[in-house]
Amino acid sequence: MYAPTGIGVLYGREELLDRMPPWQGGGEMIDQVTFEKTTYAKLPFKFEAGTPHIAGIIGMGEAVRWMQDYDLSAMAAHEHALLQHATKELLAIEGLRIIGTAKEKVGVISFVIEGVHHYDLGTLLDQQGIAVRTGHHCTQPLMARFGVSGTTRASFAPFNTIAEVDVMVAATKKAVKMLRG
Repeated sequence: MYAPTGIGVLYGREELLDRMPPWQGGGEMIDQVTFEKTTYAKLPFKFEAGTPHIAGIIGMGEAVRWMQDYDLSAMAAHEHALLQHATKELLAIEGLRIIGTAKEKVGVISFVIEGVHHYDLGTLLDQQGIAVRTGHHCTQPLMARFGVSGTTRASFAPFNTIAEVDVMVAATKKAVKMLRG
């Protein structure tokens, strides 16, 4: 949601959350402590151990307000157009294979390129000012299922442009050329 890292929302049915034990201990999540037993604070405080992520909370609130100013359907349509354009342009690179080709997917594209290690590609893209993620993206079982050690992943957002996608594709072609010699 364009908020700072390390912040999120836990959503759950109250009766299930009441039955769940806290996963972390710290101030504000305790009701009472004795040598015999500990009782936890009422929801949501039972899951809020320690000092809250104040800056993240403020940032997330602003991100929500920012998103409320826009048409979410239009944002999704724009991201989809970026994804379609990136897919078409990237597939022109010899040996590039997209991992994850669902008919309806969000503005994220993960790919591998024959003979090119994803970490090397990510490093060269970074040196050209292109921000991508590389690796197994916390999905090692899925990567094993596809028979790959990792991917390069580009993510698109409402503020990205077709021109930026073109710059990313050109940088990828340049990096591939360098890596393949």
